[in-house]
Amino acid sequence: MILGRTKAFIAMTAMTVLASVPTLAADDDFQSWGEKVYDQFAAKQRYPRQAVDQKLEGTVKVQVTVAKTGSIIGFAINRSSGHEILDAEVLSLLGRINPLPTLPDGKDTYIFKIPLRFQMDETMTAMDAAVEVDAATDNWKDWQRAVQRTLARNQGYPTQLIDEGIEGTVKVRVNVAGDGTITAQQVMQSSGSDILDDEAIDLMRRISFPPLPEGKESIALTIPLNYRLDHNRRG
Repeated sequence: MILGRTKAFIAMTAMTVLASVPTLAADDDFQSWGEKVYDQFAAKQRYPRQAVDQKLEGTVKVQVTVAKTGSIIGFAINRSSGHEILDAEVLSLLGRINPLPTLPDGKDTYIFKIPLRFQMDETMTAMDAAVEVDAATDNWKDWQRAVQRTLARNQGYPTQLIDEGIEGTVKVRVNVAGDGTITAQQVMQSSGSDILDDEAIDLMRRISFPPLPEGKESIALTIPLNYRLDHNRRG
């Protein structure tokens, strides 16, 4: 299913240091640290599928406090994007990148501001997941459709891969308990991209499915998660 034109990117060049100004030597250390932080943000940011579907754009300005160990110990949204979905994605992103790299020597805490931009371009994205259950009853068919809806609400496209034009299919094996909790997940067939494979595993770790029907205690599924780009389509 084609969901919309999308491209997201992180602007970290405008990072503003709120802590005391470091020495000249520390400036070089913090520049190197900032580049590592940028890479971590870029690798974990994704454009939420619901935001793509609704063609939502915006910039979220967030302030982050980092401990010496790199752990994020505080954050605040200084300016909302105007869209709850995008603001929530930024908060989720902070969880995915925590902890950040260890701070350079001489700093116990560090505070910075970063604008996270979500913008669309002419690139089309398609995301879908094939869920098949070997059961013919209506209850299982209803459960299968509910799982599809859960995946559709939560699947997102890693924005770094949109920028780089990388696509693929990840086949993930999951074990589902009777209450719908996903108790185990494993990549059975790689997409060829570590970032895309990690995104698929992260998706399965942060969602749960509806309870299984018919008193079933558990089930194992292999789910292909598809991520496609089409530069020639228009919305």
